[in-house]
Amino acid sequence: MLKRIAWLSSCLALLATGCLPLEAEDAREPEVQQQSLTGSEVIDFASASTLTHTDASGKSGGMAVLKANSANCTVGAYADCYAQYIEFSPSYTGYLTFKLSSLTQAAPTPAQVTQLQVLTKYQGPGVAASYYQWQLYRFTTSSWVNVANSQGRGDWVWTPALTLNLPTPEVAANFVSSTGDIRVRLVKGAGTDAAQLDSLRLQVSWDIPTTCTAETDAAFCSRLGTNCGQVSGTDNCGQARTVASCGTCQSPATCGGGGTPNVCGQGSACTVPAFPRGTTWMWDLEHNAIPTNLNAQVYVVDLFNTPSAKIQEYKTAGKKVVCYFSAGTYEDWREDANQFPQDTYCTPGENCAQSVHILGDWCTSGGGCEWWLDHRKQAVRTVMTSRMQLARTKGCDAVEPDNVDAYSHDDEISCTDQACWGLTAANQLDYNRWLATTAHSLCLGIALKNDVDQVASLADSFDFAINEECQKYNECGAYKTWFTNKNKAVFNAEYRVDSGGDTTPWTNCTGTGATCACGEANFVQGDLRTLVFSTASVRYDNIQFACW
Repeated sequence: MLKRIAWLSSCLALLATGCLPLEAEDAREPEVQQQSLTGSEVIDFASASTLTHTDASGKSGGMAVLKANSANCTVGAYADCYAQYIEFSPSYTGYLTFKLSSLTQAAPTPAQVTQLQVLTKYQGPGVAASYYQWQLYRFTTSSWVNVANSQGRGDWVWTPALTLNLPTPEVAANFVSSTGDIRVRLVKGAGTDAAQLDSLRLQVSWDIPTTCTAETDAAFCSRLGTNCGQVSGTDNCGQARTVASCGTCQSPATCGGGGTPNVCGQGSACTVPAFPRGTTWMWDLEHNAIPTNLNAQVYVVDLFNTPSAKIQEYKTAGKKVVCYFSAGTYEDWREDANQFPQDTYCTPGENCAQSVHILGDWCTSGGGCEWWLDHRKQAVRTVMTSRMQLARTKGCDAVEPDNVDAYSHDDEISCTDQACWGLTAANQLDYNRWLATTAHSLCLGIALKNDVDQVASLADSFDFAINEECQKYNECGAYKTWFTNKNKAVFNAEYRVDSGGDTTPWTNCTGTGATCACGEANFVQGDLRTLVFSTASVRYDNIQFACW
């Protein structure tokens, strides 16, 4: 009875929105769960120490200089930073000492360490001319153990982000001292040529047995800020949990009414704007004010940079306004950037400036970096909900969430140095459908931006499509099948010079002006509305010609 009263008291504040509590039989009794707190973290040079004899024979200063110079390679985790190499002369031996106490994600004891991995980037001579070895120190026997050597790795072949594991059946805990020291050594064998490295780090994995008292279903729902409908998430013990119902809503309130999923609310009836086949458009993400008399029924503009008054001006001129934001990346210049926890865009233990999650070559000195997000995390969805609520408040008719194909980029990354998110196609479908559902709950239309491989699975959830370069890559056919044939607009952008510097000699539309297929056959007038930009800059005064 006490638990029911506690739930009711927390719900009293929500009576205005029509909240009813969880049924008593649905509330989970607290229980003690046995679990393991497993994890992995990279210890970088900043927390490693060098010993006095470490630098003996190092041609350029040995480990101490390597430690300082490794931070200078900021162009990417897998780049070949030749200028930052440290050369180690023949017969060189030196080691770094890493400490468990420098871990920030957990505090395992030496006995709880389950894996040690040496992370290195190097280039050097083949074993015929010389050799070098990486070793870890086994404290239980006071001896060094070979982890790997240069044999078979090629002669002066750049080897990026190599992960060296302890050989089987070595026990990782034996390589950690009672005070938490871990030693990594480079041994440069005799020969006439030098070895060169630009990184040497250590990844520590652990398994900490612990117990946890699971929260009730009511507490789980309350912590996630929900009071109706089914909700899934991670409970206080780190376990996946789904609660079938966090409560019901009293009429006239409905679950998700007012635009917030899984919360009771009463929203006014609305109709999501339609974007039928043949609708014309203009795309400008750089100007915060563009002429109202352009030959376009739809204006696509930046959500953050476009003032509410300007959006209203466009609408008064008879335009539908679509507001752009990135739903798949963290942009450090946006006004809500501080709402993203670091672990949503940079793997714990990573050097974020060299993260594998950095999007392309977008990082610039002095700011302007963009990272792929782990959109499975609730914190990401919380920010995206706020962005769509901002779009509604500003008067946008629809939204264009960009970068909604992170799973395909995640698959392209070689994750031997730091962990990828491990996003799957199923994760992406779930996230993209959630974006569409949330937009519709706010009476906003929503565009499917790119993500060509999932068009067939997502078309029913989206109101229209925006694509970049489907004509250049002959990928427009799916849009005709799944969007235009269902009377949904397809907006296409092509570039004479794209962001990668590739030039495509677009001069005029292929076929007749009425057909305006600009690169693919079997389109009729209005199937595909194409804008061709002179450069990769998306702005209305950068257009080379337009296929209306």
